[in-house]
Amino acid sequence: MTEWLAAQRYVLGDDAKPALPRYARLHHDRPRDRFVILAPERVYEIDQIGLAVLRLCDGRNSLNDIVAQLAKIYSAPADLIMKDVAKLLQGLADKRLLRDGPDAFSPPPLSQAAASYDPFTGGPAGLLAELTHRCPLQCPYCSNPLEMERANQELSADEWGDVFRQAAAAGVLQVHLSGGEPTVRRDLDQIVAHAAAAGLYTNLVTAGVLLTREHLERLATLGLDHVQVSIQDVVPDNADRISGYKGGVARKRDVARWTRELGLGLTINAPMHRQNLEHLPEIIDFALEAGAQRIEVAHIQYYAWAERNRAALIPTREKFLESVEIVNAAKARLAGVLNFDFVIHDHYATLPKACMGGWARSIVVVTPSGRALPCHAAQTLPGLVFDNVRDRAFADIWRHGAAFEAFRGTDWMKELCRTCDRREIDFGGCRCQAFAVTGDAAAADPACHLSPHHARFAGLAETDSRAQPPPFVYRRMGGANIAPDIEMAQDVV
Repeated sequence: MTEWLAAQRYVLGDDAKPALPRYARLHHDRPRDRFVILAPERVYEIDQIGLAVLRLCDGRNSLNDIVAQLAKIYSAPADLIMKDVAKLLQGLADKRLLRDGPDAFSPPPLSQAAASYDPFTGGPAGLLAELTHRCPLQCPYCSNPLEMERANQELSADEWGDVFRQAAAAGVLQVHLSGGEPTVRRDLDQIVAHAAAAGLYTNLVTAGVLLTREHLERLATLGLDHVQVSIQDVVPDNADRISGYKGGVARKRDVARWTRELGLGLTINAPMHRQNLEHLPEIIDFALEAGAQRIEVAHIQYYAWAERNRAALIPTREKFLESVEIVNAAKARLAGVLNFDFVIHDHYATLPKACMGGWARSIVVVTPSGRALPCHAAQTLPGLVFDNVRDRAFADIWRHGAAFEAFRGTDWMKELCRTCDRREIDFGGCRCQAFAVTGDAAAADPACHLSPHHARFAGLAETDSRAQPPPFVYRRMGGANIAPDIEMAQDVV
């Protein structure tokens, strides 16, 4: 590790004065009656001793001061306490959840409504709020459905506010403000204010190309906590070609810089595929230079627009395995400086992932028009009925909605999955992928090596990845487009 990298890691000495940064905060999770740290796209549960330690981490108390106060409170030897406290705090520092000295920024105080939620058992932890399907980019792997919802169908800011309050009362801790591109909403300020007033940790998931510094500063003042900036590549010409948008890389660099200047959390989201995988080391360097706390290196998941463009996007097995080596080496090299989330390629896997943490276990997706979904692609499954938050209470949809109950738990499973030792680890994998490949949403995920469809599933990747990639079918409101006019893709209609 170079001297520069070593200097980026916060190593706590005896005179360190640790504090939580603007983008990480202690929170009383009232529906579950526990204390947690809310952080970028993460929730960390803490015990009573951890709570006592963190309440003393105000950026003014040194590590020695903290230990001395705890030794007095618990009547325990200071050297023993020092060992445990240093281990706890260094672990948090290496997750980029501590800074030295008090933070100049602070989140708005918790609203009266957010401080009065009643207990709620078994609620979701996260809400993906798709504010709009409008977007100036035309990425060929977009997770939005092929048939996108129009602007005149979108929930209003006040309707989103009602959803946020209901969601928080049902246990949701984090809201991910996504799209499309959420910053095309002219009422985004009101939406962010509603989310903060509900007590939710707010994540803005954005391409960044429409943001100004003034707007981002306004959102931070209203209660925004964290910004996730998606990048298509760091090579400008290739990024422009993939996104169908000219000049995006420079704008994303600006947004990343402003995010750090304003004390917000920053994640770089990097969807990976055969047409940018050669630049993975440079993409990791981009996140490091931007001062991000996290990077998501996510191999494309093949549904919606990505499924239509699979032959243009899917890498060879060798290139995929090379990316695993690159990420593992970077994790080791950048430990304590940059945290990694790495989403592997399903076609080259032998075991399925717990899609969305398991069907209807922790996440709710609400579309621009208010449909509540257990996952992004659930609308591809025939026969499911999706309730709308305009017509039915959020908590009732979560607990009793037919779509949420369809594949929740393990009772729905067929043989292979029903008696598998991993049935409560991966929960059968992805239902949408199972249907797309087998025609049966209750079949084993074909990513599993035990599935009778696994060889065919893997074979699709082997065949497509070794053929000449076809042109992209670009994501476009109102219909796909083979070759977008990049100059005209600057405006959203």
